[in-house]
Amino acid sequence: MDINVVTGVVGAVTGLVGGVSGCVALFQTHAGNKLAKDANDSAEEANGIATDSKGIAEHANDLAGKANEIAADANAISQRALAVTADQTVYKWRVEYDGETSTVFLVNDCGNIARDVHVFVRFEDQTIAQARVDKTMPFCEIALESEFFSKQIIKDQSEIDAINSGNGFFSAGIGTCRVTVHVTYTTELGSRRNTEIEQRLTNSQRH
Repeated sequence: MDINVVTGVVGAVTGLVGGVSGCVALFQTHAGNKLAKDANDSAEEANGIATDSKGIAEHANDLAGKANEIAADANAISQRALAVTADQTVYKWRVEYDGETSTVFLVNDCGNIARDVHVFVRFEDQTIAQARVDKTMPFCEIALESEFFSKQIIKDQSEIDAINSGNGFFSAGIGTCRVTVHVTYTTELGSRRNTEIEQRLTNSQRH
């Protein structure tokens, strides 16, 4: 066989092998790049999952903290409710009147502090005077002044005098103003209570 033919055949075979090797290398490179991309995507997804897991864990911790706060509040409310239910504290209120100043006095006639005290003095269907104080100390008083009281007493006395001056009929009564004192207050243990006192005011000396 001619040497040139042999050389040509060898060159062709070598070229074919090189081409096949190049194709194989190109395919492997492409496959390697795809695997690398898949690995990067998987790594990013794993990072995302880890971040989400951290966020979920933090949110879960926040919820657990709030649940503990709610439980503590519920326990405090329960304890307070028990204390209020068991509240047997005795309060006594007394009404006095000063005719010179036309002032009604509501006296906390006991040894306990009353808090958030609301007082209304009513005559028939009218509210004549009212007051609110944060607290009333033991044996202290709340003053409610109004000229209405003295005027009503004078009016009632005039009606009695008119009866006594005619037809020989005599009434030994004195002028009065009948009022109802409403007081709402909170005890030292937290109970909310209401008391209503009916009182006949006269211009006699305060007692």
